[in-house]
Amino acid sequence: MSQGNAQPFELSGRQQLLYRSLKEKSPEIAELYECALRVLADGSNPGRLFLAAHSIREMIGGLPRFLDLPILAEQGRLGDQVTALEATWAKATKSQCHNNGNWAGEIDGPLRKLLDALQKFFQWCKDNRPRRRDVAASVFRSTDPSGMPLPETVEKKRIDRWLALHDYFVRVAHQSSTTEDEFQAALDDLEQVLLGLLYPQPSEDFSAIDALLAEENPNA
Repeated sequence: MSQGNAQPFELSGRQQLLYRSLKEKSPEIAELYECALRVLADGSNPGRLFLAAHSIREMIGGLPRFLDLPILAEQGRLGDQVTALEATWAKATKSQCHNNGNWAGEIDGPLRKLLDALQKFFQWCKDNRPRRRDVAASVFRSTDPSGMPLPETVEKKRIDRWLALHDYFVRVAHQSSTTEDEFQAALDDLEQVLLGLLYPQPSEDFSAIDALLAEENPNA
């Protein structure tokens, strides 16, 4: 098929700045960002939104790594843990303690193995899956040049925004319904957040910021 009329792929000025800044930190992260933009720009690809979202999800997941922050456990690793637990559960349902969906009697071998597996699973979750809000808070705290703790209102607003963006791109990556306008708005918002992390401005007057946010949301 002729490509004579195809528009060349170009980054906007903001995207060029963000790409170069990400590349200085991590070429892999920058490559995921570029891949997302290239896929999104391909109007002939009917799956471009969820494919671009997949790259963005991977990019967001890798950000704490080059900031030397705790990293949430990969979904694949959690899936492995659940798969192993499912096999133990299937064997436990054949236990003499399990009849018609009810558990009764003394703990036998299959049930004991299930209880041991559950204990190990929840300990794994505790050790390997730090709370998402804690990880997000660490990202913003580590990049604020003032070196001072952020006011609770400011930090909550930033974390909520970050987690909402993360969850949006995860949903779209799993082919949740969205529109091109919604996707572009979320991408614009994410780019602003990332530039804020890479080129942070000190929060010099926290009381003024708190007052401003209070005016925006008086019922918060």
